[in-house]
This record gives sequence, structure tokens and C-alpha cells, in this order.
Amino acid sequence: MRSLLITGASGFLGGHLCRQGHPHWQMWGTYHAHTVAYPNVPTLPLDLTDEGSIQACWEQVRPEAVIHTAALSQVGQCQHHPDRSYQINVVGTVNLAKCCAKAQIPFIFTSTDLVFDGTTPPYSETDRPCPINIYGQHKALAEAQVLAQYPAATICRLPLLVGPATPTAQCFVQPFLAAIAAGTPQTLFTDEIRTPAAVADVIQGLHLVLAQGITGYLHLGGPEAFNRYDLGLLMATSWGAPTESLQPGLQSAIALTTPRPQDVTLNSQKAFDLGYAPQPLKLALAGMSQLSAQR
Repeated sequence: MRSLLITGASGFLGGHLCRQGHPHWQMWGTYHAHTVAYPNVPTLPLDLTDEGSIQACWEQVRPEAVIHTAALSQVGQCQHHPDRSYQINVVGTVNLAKCCAKAQIPFIFTSTDLVFDGTTPPYSETDRPCPINIYGQHKALAEAQVLAQYPAATICRLPLLVGPATPTAQCFVQPFLAAIAAGTPQTLFTDEIRTPAAVADVIQGLHLVLAQGITGYLHLGGPEAFNRYDLGLLMATSWGAPTESLQPGLQSAIALTTPRPQDVTLNSQKAFDLGYAPQPLKLALAGMSQLSAQR
């Protein structure tokens, strides 16, 4: 089988990609801080800030396609450590893209809805990025530099992802439910809006990109937009958890240490037309809760 390199195998999306596997690809996963192991998926270390590490990984795997999910993705960390964010999220990404350009193989870079400022939603692929925090700025810069180096690359902008935790990563659902269980009050913004999607559905979209040879920009958002408060209520009711600790609030009324856009609803019609079919979030969360109840 052809070899597919998944960077960020210790992260949430990369971990699910490796755990799910694919019948037509021999996957290889990379990790940095947390060693991981998956059935039938060899893993190896990769430091995106070290060109020698990238080259050593490349020579060992000799990939025929790359899905690049590794990133410094904690928005607050990027804001407070901009140099590290730049080295990982921009320089490392561009160096990988150069390797793919030289080999003329598919390169899929997973970017974010946070490249937009949240003032003119919904956002399609042709809308100009205008990020308001360091993470979004570096992702937007990486997008532009990747396509400048390799016009045949693919930029997949992703929303919030939901799914079961992996051994080394989780999404926002798990700490949210833990806070409810602990009775911790949570203020959830009614003016912060996203288009969340199940991680399994986004993976289907990424494999669709590979299978169809799609290049350029593609949005892989979910089918519905939710504000944070309504999303919290839906998550709580999906697990039969109490909602008394959840309070609505306004992001615009709070001085955030890291700026966040208000409404970054993604228009993913282009992907829908290509066969991307994310399920309604209510169904995705119901499936997650049933799975957790069986464990």
C-alpha cells in the first residue's frame, strides 16, 4: 500500500486518523512530546522546529501523501509564546510543504476557522483571512506560504471538533462534562458562534480530499451553527447532565486575555457538493454519549 504520513498522531485529530486507519493507505504517525502507539500504524518522533528531524522522518517514511495536523493549537499558548507558535505553525508547516512540493505528492494542511475575524459570517473559501489572535495569524500566514511554495497543496479549514478522547488528547467536550460533574459554574457566550463537526466526519472529508485530488482551499465545517451556550446545553442534555451550572453571557462584555472572533460560521457548501456529509451535531453527541455509557 501507499504510505501516508500523519503528523500530530498524539493530538486529537491526528490520533483519530491513526486509530481509524484506511484500507488503501499504510499510515505512519508522528509525535513530539507524547509517545503514542497504534495497531498497524508505526510512529516516530518529529520536531517541526528542526529541519534535520523533518528530513530524518521523511527519509524513513518516504511518504506518498501527507496530512499535516500537528500544531501548537492552544490559542492562549500561541498568544503568550508567539515565537514558538511561529516556528511550529508556520516554519515547520512550510518546510513540510517544500518536501511535498519536491516529491510532487499530496499535502493536506489542516487550518482553522480562526483565520477569520468573526464580523462578516458565514465564511466561504474565497473570503479573505483577517485573524485577530496570534494562532489565527500564524495559521493564515502558513496557508499563504504553503500555497506560494506548493500551489497543488490543500488547505482544509476546520471548525471545533467533537469526538471521544484518545489516550493522549481530548476535545472540549470532556473537560466541559467534568466541570458539570464537579458543579463548577460555567459562563458560555451567546455571541460566540462556530460550526462544530464530529471528528469522524472531518476525517471522511480529509480522505475525500485525498481520493479526489482536491487542491486549494476547502472548508470542512459542520452542518449547523451553534453559539457556545446552546452548544453547552446540547452537550449536557446529550449526557443527561444537569444544566444549572451553565449561565449565558456575552463575550463582548468581557476583556479576554486572548482575543477571539465572535462568529466564524463556515460555509462548507463546496465540500458538501463534493460528497462531504457531516452528521447533525445532536446525532454525533448522542453517539458519543452511548459509547461512553458502554465503557
